[in-house]
Amino acid sequence: MYDVRLKVSYVKGLAEGLEIEDEKVKKLMSEIINVLDEMAETINDLKITMDDTQEYVESIDEDLGELEEEFYDDDDDFDDYEDYDDFAYDDDEFDFNDEDFIETDCPNCHETVYIDEDFIDNGKAECPNCKTVIDFENMVNDKD
Repeated sequence: MYDVRLKVSYVKGLAEGLEIEDEKVKKLMSEIINVLDEMAETINDLKITMDDTQEYVESIDEDLGELEEEFYDDDDDFDDYEDYDDFAYDDDEFDFNDEDFIETDCPNCHETVYIDEDFIDNGKAECPNCKTVIDFENMVNDKD
């Protein structure tokens, strides 16, 4: 940023060396140079702040790396998952006909959903698709 401030000083020297006769033009040039000088100072301040912030972020990154090493190296249950693209989700792994799931149609979105019995509270559960509350007690009473 020293470069910008140096260039502004050079322009200021050029303007003073021109010995402009017209006072309006002279005042205009002076104000433009003052604005350029203020901008150069602000840019310099921003550069200093950015450098400090970059140093701080790098410090945080190093600390986080150390914490990750300590946390994950101590636990043998974790594997390195550097490539998540290899992870495949297979719907066939889950048996929705299991006794713990209740199959129902959502009254709002009309999708067939499978709700784990553990998630039914006071005869009600939330539709996983549209978040509408499904009242299982009224559904049973309506079918009778």
